[in-house]
Amino acid sequence: MNILKKVFQHNWFAIIYFNFKMLPLKQAIKLPLDVYHHIRFESLCGKIIINSSHIHRAMIKIGGRGSEMFPHVPVIIDIKGTLIFNGITEIGNGCLIRVENNGILTFGNKVRIGACSKIICENSITFGNEIGISWESQIFDTNFHYMKDIKTKEIFPKTTPIIIGSYNWFGNRVNIMKGTITPDYTITASNSLLNKNYTQIPVYSVLAGTPAKLVKSGIKRMFEGVDL
Repeated sequence: MNILKKVFQHNWFAIIYFNFKMLPLKQAIKLPLDVYHHIRFESLCGKIIINSSHIHRAMIKIGGRGSEMFPHVPVIIDIKGTLIFNGITEIGNGCLIRVENNGILTFGNKVRIGACSKIICENSITFGNEIGISWESQIFDTNFHYMKDIKTKEIFPKTTPIIIGSYNWFGNRVNIMKGTITPDYTITASNSLLNKNYTQIPVYSVLAGTPAKLVKSGIKRMFEGVDL
């Protein structure tokens, strides 16, 4: 019964369609893109690149993470630009992944995106390695509109790249906005908002608040009992 339950958690029609639609045949036959439960493909006119010397079945899991906590709402995949995977990735139940025409969204190795999170990339979003983002978080490299200084007439950029360092961990409902850059080994508390370059903070630091500020240093997140 448990084996059957695990088998039927997977959306086999979506798995076959997604892999053979988006990947070269030599990669697609290994079915590295795994899909759980419900998924909605808004657009697949962009491209997916997997950079790995060991591409294997289910190395990229979509829709499973957090499904025991949240209803099985569809993952929404909208790829008009370029989506790059550099290793194992988990995208949670109910997430939105949108890459616009000129956008480049890059995941490092062992990146975990919590359920019901949203990633919208119009320019560039880059994740390092060993990153955990908890549920209901938002990562946007865009304001979705332009803004103008009425005195100077300056029009501010709508988009600015986001770079997330390796070994970062983000609590639930974190907002990561355009221009955010974090160093390696950074923890961000729940419900915080990041919107600038934080690379001047010490490694092993904790950010918290809206907007986020340095609140503590010398702290490290432990991942599944592994000492990083």
